[in-house]
Amino acid sequence: MSNDKNKLVHELSYEVRRFIAGAILFNQQVADRVDMNLTDLQVLHLLQLAEAPMTPGMLGKLTGLTSGGVTVALDRLEKGGFIKRRPNPDDRRSLLVQIIPSSIKKFEPHYRAVGEGLDRVLRATDAKSLEAILKFFQQTNATAKEG
Repeated sequence: MSNDKNKLVHELSYEVRRFIAGAILFNQQVADRVDMNLTDLQVLHLLQLAEAPMTPGMLGKLTGLTSGGVTVALDRLEKGGFIKRRPNPDDRRSLLVQIIPSSIKKFEPHYRAVGEGLDRVLRATDAKSLEAILKFFQQTNATAKEG
């Protein structure tokens, strides 16, 4: 690997780590503002991103939480009015967890500025670079699922 590429890899690794740390700290601040546990907030994010009901087992795989940990988080989220659990029609022993869309509206003001800033940056980036960035994140996310 050339010195230029080594330097780029190092700089990109640094910026990705900085981005992750900033995202975690920002999400903790949001969780604190709405009097919520950070893990519960992330479970909500995952449910929202899935756009379909998930089983507790699926959430466990995505979060790394034990089945007991998932149950406790879901209990808190259900009590807070964020989710509902219903029987899984494909497996009588399982449940499906579904986000209540109206319940997450309270988070919009906290994420609006970040979302608008991200949108500005992405729209100012050329299509070829966006494709490269998308591929990078798709591959990174696929690698994370393996670990």
